[in-house]
Amino acid sequence: MNIIRLLSGFMADLTGVRTCPVCGRELLDGEEAICIGCLSTLPRTATQHMPGRYADIFANAVAPQGLTEAWFDYDPESPYAQIIRRAKYYDSPRLARTLGRAFGRELTHRYGTLPVDVLLPVPMHWIKRMRRSYNQSEEIAGGISETTGIPVGDNLTALHRHSTQTRKNNEARRANIKGTVGVDAPEELQGLRIAIVDDIVTTGATIAECVAALSLSGARPQTIGFITLGATYQRR
Repeated sequence: MNIIRLLSGFMADLTGVRTCPVCGRELLDGEEAICIGCLSTLPRTATQHMPGRYADIFANAVAPQGLTEAWFDYDPESPYAQIIRRAKYYDSPRLARTLGRAFGRELTHRYGTLPVDVLLPVPMHWIKRMRRSYNQSEEIAGGISETTGIPVGDNLTALHRHSTQTRKNNEARRANIKGTVGVDAPEELQGLRIAIVDDIVTTGATIAECVAALSLSGARPQTIGFITLGATYQRR
């Protein structure tokens, strides 16, 4: 059923009809990315739990842990998983940017001024980018930037390709992505509060590699954190 809803929404978008990626309903004027009904029931991630849940990512970082935020708990069996899938796999850079704007508005409402000086999207290798035509992390960061005023940096770079992280355990994910991220002009990040931006955090391996690259580059930021749309739901 989720696949049928996803494909139906994708075909509707191709004809110019904007649909909600969760329920498939046509969006009304004033609704962006997600319908009001689904937005109101979005399984938002508890802000107070995020820093502790992913603290190990920053254990050996060159700077203290900064803002660590995810918009909603990601469960692959939930209809809300379609938010990530459509933004990532179905040629939907506009959706990814719109989702970034929506989350950016919520973060601004929560914090006022976010304790972040620069957004650094998780990089994508040029071959993968040619195939997909866009980097969803850049689009999400761009949307957040539009509503918060925080600039987007291009300091994180993809050094070489890696296979998909899907269906890999934590150890395999870390091994798969090890050494794939570099940092350009690390001196530009001196004293800044950094937020790495991605679509989803699962085990944290990708963001941990970005943190490691920043730490080894000679960059000396004030803090390093991350902002993602989804955080894999962890059953207790």
